[in-house]
Amino acid sequence: MKYLADTHMHSIYSYDGQMKIEEMVKRGQELGLKYMAFTEHLEFSQISYKQFLNRYKIYSEEIDQLQEKNPNIKLLKGLEFSNPEIYLNELEQVNQLEIDYIIGSNHLMPKKNNKEEILLYYKRILQMVKNGGIDSLGHMDYVRRKFDDSMIPNDIICEILDTLIKKDIALEINSSAVRRKELDSFPSTKKLELYQRLGGSKVTIGSDAHRINEIYDAIDMIDQNDNFNKGVYIKRGFVSLTNNKKI
Repeated sequence: MKYLADTHMHSIYSYDGQMKIEEMVKRGQELGLKYMAFTEHLEFSQISYKQFLNRYKIYSEEIDQLQEKNPNIKLLKGLEFSNPEIYLNELEQVNQLEIDYIIGSNHLMPKKNNKEEILLYYKRILQMVKNGGIDSLGHMDYVRRKFDDSMIPNDIICEILDTLIKKDIALEINSSAVRRKELDSFPSTKKLELYQRLGGSKVTIGSDAHRINEIYDAIDMIDQNDNFNKGVYIKRGFVSLTNNKKI
């Protein structure tokens, strides 16, 4: 079944988003999407937790209003939490919200292309997934946007992927790698194959759109791999679009 969803998008309610939610929904309708997840940033270098809560209340209400007007497309309330392994108290509070979906992402990028800094990047991710409290690991090897991570030992990559599987956290396939750096995806095809070999199958797919023309960008191409259990999160539960059931 075709994956008619985009599970990673940023509206003007994110510090770097450039789209109004209403125009995003209109674009989703034009593309024939059945699910859209609005995953606004919770990034403490840009916003306080109190500011985020106020903003979340506003965009949550807007999504509710647009859902009433657009019953043929499921609008999901989400957030992208930057480095939740650092903010455990805030992560606990976020998990009390009425929300559909939480992406955990590492945005603390290495400053130099050296093994120690890139390894630290992956150690942060490992700690993040060990802590849990998230539904999906966002753009796992986003570091490839700037640096070559091929020198990193496979054991930490395996440990991250194995932890995802054991803790039942989905692996996000982020299509922005295609438009940003002409790469295959975040994570790479090689890491996706490793995930499968370790027994992983649960994935979400998102464009990481910040502009209207980026919605659903390259997801069609990524959707060609039929070996994954592709789905979305609704009220923190994984709904498979591969076999149409809640897991």
